[in-house]
Amino acid sequence: MGTESVGKNRGVASQKWRLGVLLVVLVLVFCGWAWRSWGVPVHKPSAQVAGPAETLYVGILNQAKQLAPKPPAHPTPFAQAMVARDAIRSGEFDKADEMIKSVLQKSRMGPWTFQPFTAFMAALTAPGDAKFARGINAWVLARPSSAIAHLVRANYYFNIGWWIRGNGFANDVRANNQETFGFAMDLAAQDAREALKINRRDPYAWSMYLRILKSTGANTAQRAVFHEAIRAFAGYYALYRIRLSALQPKWGGTTRDMYRFVAKYAGETPAESPLRMLYVNLYAQLLGASSDVCGAVVRAPQMDHCVQMVMRRVTEPGLREDAYAAIKRREGVRGLALSDELGRILPGMIMTSGGGHTAASFLQVAARTFGSDTQLVARDTAKNNFMIDRMAALVWYEHGQMANAETLDKRSLSDLANSRFSSRYVEDGARAAIYTDLASIYNRKHDFRRVVVYEKAAARLLGGEGARPGYAALQCAALFRLKLYRQGLGTCRAIVAADGNLQTRFWLGRIEDVLGKSSAAVRDYGLVASSESGYRDYAGIAVAVVYDREGQWQESLDALNRYSYLFKKAYDDHYDMAIAYNDRCYDKMQLGDLKGALRDCTASLRYGSLPDAYAKQQELRRMLDGRH
Repeated sequence: MGTESVGKNRGVASQKWRLGVLLVVLVLVFCGWAWRSWGVPVHKPSAQVAGPAETLYVGILNQAKQLAPKPPAHPTPFAQAMVARDAIRSGEFDKADEMIKSVLQKSRMGPWTFQPFTAFMAALTAPGDAKFARGINAWVLARPSSAIAHLVRANYYFNIGWWIRGNGFANDVRANNQETFGFAMDLAAQDAREALKINRRDPYAWSMYLRILKSTGANTAQRAVFHEAIRAFAGYYALYRIRLSALQPKWGGTTRDMYRFVAKYAGETPAESPLRMLYVNLYAQLLGASSDVCGAVVRAPQMDHCVQMVMRRVTEPGLREDAYAAIKRREGVRGLALSDELGRILPGMIMTSGGGHTAASFLQVAARTFGSDTQLVARDTAKNNFMIDRMAALVWYEHGQMANAETLDKRSLSDLANSRFSSRYVEDGARAAIYTDLASIYNRKHDFRRVVVYEKAAARLLGGEGARPGYAALQCAALFRLKLYRQGLGTCRAIVAADGNLQTRFWLGRIEDVLGKSSAAVRDYGLVASSESGYRDYAGIAVAVVYDREGQWQESLDALNRYSYLFKKAYDDHYDMAIAYNDRCYDKMQLGDLKGALRDCTASLRYGSLPDAYAKQQELRRMLDGRH
């Protein structure tokens, strides 16, 4: 999935031109997430009457306040990031610099994390805001010797690059998006180098630079930077985790490289060293790689067997025991820090296709370490760890057992009392994560009211809407399905402004569509349709439908032709191909291209059996026969 680094020998004029292109791309691309059964509207829908909707919404807000009765006592990292973001957007660079430096100075390096600066930077540099991007560039031009300004821009370029590229395999990414991704990483690397040239005592800057180099596939360069980084911060775990990840075969490394790396940096450390968790990371990464191999050659029913066979071939003797020991040996390590790190690793294992048996064994080792009982009907939960019950809930969720998942997530909320948190913010963050898990469960149960309740409660705890990127899309989808269109408009615009999440933007487009805001809907649908998302087809078709409703048939036809992926034979959703061909048939018919329309209606019927396509096909044949 790695890409080759874009060449460095560009002229200054070319760099400025490409930078301009990148900024334009910020408002022309991307990513989407949609409900598979929403269909395509054939007429302009009407908005819900305000009275009942407002009553419903007020009730939701009251329930959310009951779940999160106290707002944060102090500004959360997310809230601070939003203030700093506004300062950059408005050109108040000294204010932004002071705020960011303050958060950096107050951050501490734990066994596996550097907080709250890591969370703060993630919120500050969320992609998709062109005004913020212009503000960062103006800041760097005004303060070229500011390490903070270069670091913020490096982080933003990194995020926007992945926002444009998506997370699919390299072969599935369109060439223009892949090229723009490479250029964004190139710019990010330049700024990261400059930030470190000015200030080499920032651990986050080193980890950022390593992440950028991993994304470009620059393995040799990353190795050199890694050695520099650990000379400065030998105990910063993130540096080792990023380097190990870059040694995976999909990034140009080998499993032998991975084993050697872990043996060198974890094998010679004391039993209680946080670096021992590299064994767990190694096992998780091998599991994911085995699943990728099996996914290419077998069907779902054979995945478990295939993954176990591949794991037996790639797992060296003693690895599982070393990984288990890393979890068990907790001397000198705070239990809360360990549970947080497991909460980062275990979800990937649990959700890995074919990895169920392995994930279950690691979860049980962790449960025994913390003295947690993961049974649904546990007799004694006085010592249960909230993260262990949360992971057990995820196992049930992945198996489609929503009632059991809900039971364990609610028990996880009760388990919070068993942990000693370092601050109220940390506890609120743990509670908010469980609330978003519950929202996902209620989404699967189609209990959309409770989806919104729990998402809003989580937002209250974390300091604002959009504080957990990706999860907020559930809230906007639920607001749409509850027909709370006017209430959802403000909420979802705020979320998109805060986190740049384009899953949310899809649902914002749907809300705008219902409210008759056609121009805004086309803009947001268009961003999603230009993405690498598997659900971009819905947005592409939606753009055409909006134009058709307005009688703009040429614009509709141009949009469908622009999203040419809708008509590729390799496309895996034939129903959507049938809809796309049917819509294009309609546009051509309205524009007088009867032969072209007939070809498209006939193609639509090859991929589906839409009555509309059949009726138009018959009408077109009669019209063409009448010409002869």
